[in-house]
Amino acid sequence: MKNFILGFASALLLIPAIAVACFAFGYTEVRSDQKPSALETRIMRSAVRNSVRRSASNLPAPPPATNEAIIAGGKLYVLGCMGCHGEPGKPFREDHTAFPPVPQLPHVGTQYSEPELYWIVKHGIRMTAMSAYGPFYSEQQLWSLAAFLHRIDKLPPDTLAAILKK
Repeated sequence: MKNFILGFASALLLIPAIAVACFAFGYTEVRSDQKPSALETRIMRSAVRNSVRRSASNLPAPPPATNEAIIAGGKLYVLGCMGCHGEPGKPFREDHTAFPPVPQLPHVGTQYSEPELYWIVKHGIRMTAMSAYGPFYSEQQLWSLAAFLHRIDKLPPDTLAAILKK
């Protein structure tokens, strides 16, 4: 009986520990094109950062972020991302209608590297408003958008003017 209780208690501790470790080390999928499990739904916020980091870790180094690539990425941002993430050069406007809140990137920047941004734009983040744009953009467009996003809060005025020029 003692071994049964010890085994039962061990299982009660071990199973949750394994599940938490999977999330903590980024072994969960966060793409918006797959349905999440119930457990992932509860732990999603803590899983996203580690999962994106792990998933993007094997990507090749980004191409050089030339001014032309940044401007091209900025134009893609203006056409497809600005409505949710904020307009460069305009005052901060926080939107409380979405959960989790959509980051206003021109004002707060991003914590992600260029490969991580590339991966996020390509695959999206499940259970957020961030859709997967991989089917719609070429590899070059995805990398130029990542280059722009990585620098969005510190753009030189002439680059910003070139992006917003019609």
